[in-house]
Amino acid sequence: MLRKILIVAVATLLFSGKLCAQTVDVGFVLPAIPESLTSPEERANYLALHYWDNLDVALLDGEIQSAVQQAFADFVSILPYTTLRSEAFAAMWTRCYPHEAFYKMLELTELYLYDVASPMRNEEYYIEALEAIRASHGIDEEDKLAATIQLDRLKRNRVGEHVADFTFVDKQGVEHHLSDYRAEYVVLMFLSADCEDCKRLKQAIDANTRLWAMLRRGTLHIVAITITDDESAWLTTTVADRWTEGWDRAQNLGTLYDLSTLPRLYLLDGEHRVILKNTTPSAIEEYFRG
Repeated sequence: MLRKILIVAVATLLFSGKLCAQTVDVGFVLPAIPESLTSPEERANYLALHYWDNLDVALLDGEIQSAVQQAFADFVSILPYTTLRSEAFAAMWTRCYPHEAFYKMLELTELYLYDVASPMRNEEYYIEALEAIRASHGIDEEDKLAATIQLDRLKRNRVGEHVADFTFVDKQGVEHHLSDYRAEYVVLMFLSADCEDCKRLKQAIDANTRLWAMLRRGTLHIVAITITDDESAWLTTTVADRWTEGWDRAQNLGTLYDLSTLPRLYLLDGEHRVILKNTTPSAIEEYFRG
């Protein structure tokens, strides 16, 4: 519903030839799009590039205000319509830096574009936002380094790419490779031994009737890998029937995958190319519903 509302709002902004500066909320004013720009693409490009021109950086002192959160959500809703996303992110960072507002805007960018719970999540947009930081001449090297470290994690196992193969062990200590497990689709899960979110994720997948039917037919395989340095904790974990359970005994998967938070969930095709990354059971079911 939120996305539908935003799409309607963006359509109004881009297709109305008489748009004047509008106040999103107290303290934030949209730029006025010149009436000479009449095509949706021209209007989207102008709006994206100048979106933050009127931002009062004092709005980002202390707790992030609702005005800025709403403004950021509206900004994200414009991005699919512009061909200048990288430039739009660069303009945003330039407007905020070197104030505390830069770090607050970085927090919002991660929350909206990278958090798995965000309905506006788009990892490719998040990568473009961080690339704009790294390419900026006005941002210091320490802040660029933080963006670079995050980018290195994000660029592993991207959608459309083959995931990195790895070795894991079962509870009998026998070694296996991810590449040993083939089906039309593979769900790959990275879990902590004792986190509540991981338990809820396992329960949600186990309770999904569509995925269970695919498991029974053999068109889907589930590989659940526990990330822990505590072997005794790993040995107490359990998974549903028909799943493959494993442990990263070598403790090196953090060099191959972004495991900064757990759980992590991937949907792979039969060649182990990534279809969905850092996804949810509901998103996987939606994918199979077509």
